[in-house]
Amino acid sequence: MHERVRGYTDAVLEDLGRDVAGVADELQAFLDLLASSGDLRTVLPNPTVPVAARRAVVRELLENRVSPATVQLLTFAVQSGAASDYVQDVAGIAAAAEARRDGKVLLEGPIGRSAASERLDGYATAVLAQVKDRRLGEVEDELFRFMRIVQGHNELRTALSTNALPSATRSAIVQDLLAPRASREPARLAAYAARTGRPRDYLLLLDRLVQRVASEANRRVADVRSAAPMNDAERARLAAALARFAGYPVEVRLTPDPALLGGFIATLGDLVVDASLRHRLQRVRDALTAPAQAAPAGGSAGPGNGQL
Repeated sequence: MHERVRGYTDAVLEDLGRDVAGVADELQAFLDLLASSGDLRTVLPNPTVPVAARRAVVRELLENRVSPATVQLLTFAVQSGAASDYVQDVAGIAAAAEARRDGKVLLEGPIGRSAASERLDGYATAVLAQVKDRRLGEVEDELFRFMRIVQGHNELRTALSTNALPSATRSAIVQDLLAPRASREPARLAAYAARTGRPRDYLLLLDRLVQRVASEANRRVADVRSAAPMNDAERARLAAALARFAGYPVEVRLTPDPALLGGFIATLGDLVVDASLRHRLQRVRDALTAPAQAAPAGGSAGPGNGQL
């Protein structure tokens, strides 16, 4: 399973409680559907099909039919893993849900710094999606203060950044320290970092978390260049549409750009939606100037063949 998908899955499953049994059944049913449907196997693991199109297929197929958590997990796997690995990622998500339902733990060896950072990023994506914009600064401050405490306390730093204790114990120490002093999200993030990756990378992972939370506010602002002003209703509709793609609330920051001729271009992190008239005209131009395809032998429509 892709590491970002694994981290995101861990966070979503943690929040489900007893509902994890139903989600596990839904994930297995979707995995069975993938195995039996040639159409889905042609589209969803196909890297030539755009991410937005593959994500739309999953949403249209599942929304209002399964739980929101199942839709979250399966659409996140579309946008975060390699297309060719989609079936494998879904199988990994289903196995993780089944293990959590049955009270089991998926065994694995230690993972390196890069893999741990990716997994932590996926976990943070799910956790921070529940945090309102105005609270992101508080989460960042609490994580930063905890990182400074660990750096400045020799015994605590040794306990959390060496192999003296198992990962579950290190994670529990972090939870015990932060639960009375910090909000739920920083405690979850710091504890997950303690059981992810190698102990010697713990302070680095904490620092990555601080940077990740700091960048989250910018991720939630969509820079929109528009050929014409938008009224409040139009901005609200655009924000809602972008939020469906991103998976979290989006604020629209509007900049006039008459050069677009009409429509708009929206940029939200790595997502770019070009709905400008200039872009459409360029596509028409490209189509008109593309070389004509050769006609099949014996099927030319030249003079004297009785066709207009």
